Amino acid sequence: MQPVSTNESGSLQNPETEIISLKLRWFSVLAEKRGRREEFHKAEKGITVEKLMDELEKEFDAFTLYRPHIRTGVNNAYAGPDMVLSDGDEIAFITPVSGG
Repeated sequence: MQPVSTNESGSLQNPETEIISLKLRWFSVLAEKRGRREEFHKAEKGITVEKLMDELEKEFDAFTLYRPHIRTGVNNAYAGPDMVLSDGDEIAFITPVSGG
């Protein structure tokens, strides 16, 4: 694992903090708004689903709009906001689909 050296503002963080790599999968309108169906995201070890969602809101405007309706899955199983994520986890963000 590589240590985290800076935060969003460029300030130094604890050099002992480990980072993990997560695979994010976007579905429905989120994939449309993001312009892709999947991507990789680096996060601090020990991050929860809820904290990841907080991070994503800062960089993805549409995420904020749809957040109340998003269901999350981790490694093909629904996951709650308090679930701690691990290196290599696959996180799916699913919004309701409408149709007739």
